[in-house]
Amino acid sequence: MKKFAWLLAGALLPIAAMAAEAPGPGWAFMTPDPNAPAPAGGGGGGGAAVAPPAVQAGALKIVLGGKGDAVRPCNTCHTPSGMGQPESANIRGLNSDYFVRQMHDFASGQRGGPRAGAMAGFAKGLTDDEIKQVAAYYSELKPAKWTKVSETDMAPKTIVGRNSARTKLPGSDMEQVGMRIIEVADNPAATRQMAQPAFTAYVPKGSIAKGRNIANSGGGKGEACTGCHGDKLQGGDDVPALAGRSPVYIARQIYSFKNGIRKGGNADVMKDVVAKLSDEDVVAVSSYISSLNPS
Repeated sequence: MKKFAWLLAGALLPIAAMAAEAPGPGWAFMTPDPNAPAPAGGGGGGGAAVAPPAVQAGALKIVLGGKGDAVRPCNTCHTPSGMGQPESANIRGLNSDYFVRQMHDFASGQRGGPRAGAMAGFAKGLTDDEIKQVAAYYSELKPAKWTKVSETDMAPKTIVGRNSARTKLPGSDMEQVGMRIIEVADNPAATRQMAQPAFTAYVPKGSIAKGRNIANSGGGKGEACTGCHGDKLQGGDDVPALAGRSPVYIARQIYSFKNGIRKGGNADVMKDVVAKLSDEDVVAVSSYISSLNPS
């Protein structure tokens, strides 16, 4: 009975944590619907694969199998390709110095937000050398397009499950996009593969053009994204590449900087940059950034 209670508490914890640490709209923080059924299985919302996962050549043991009870396999949430999902980061091709810094920020508690507690535990369970090895492995993988951005008024009706993954509901019902980004897997099982793109992000009409102006000029709201992340927003040195990443993930990070739950190196700089962005601005710039070619 005690074991059952512990498992139940573990299953409900992500819901409580997500709700408590969501200083922004539910669509960005992948806040689970309280009426959502339990996930069918698999990690990170991807579901069972229809074919052997697209494991990359030379993948590290930690990436494939984790490290004992302290560290889960990286590919559980970030997928075997490293492309991730809207509720977990795309770490494929991520700058290794930046990767290492983020792991240290998780371990120190400076980087907060949904799933930060789990990531802190993983970071603490790895040695500095292991973190560097994982960072080097992912940095050498070529970035790829993972999300198709579609400007539209309507999107398939979806739900965010208890695993914080958004999925389409059965049937052909549609719903208003409104001022949000609805990013959903076209085929959930394929997210464990390297099918490109695996996700479609439904965004309000006009978002890409508005976002382009903000990213390239600041739009009168702050500094241009290109000032630090490069003309093509492909990053460099200790500055992460943004182009082509999940728009929901990008929006969540903007809100996290804006509301002070994400701290650490350069966080104060980012907080000032995004301070004046409205919800419409966040949707727009996230949509534009995601529409770009990552390489």
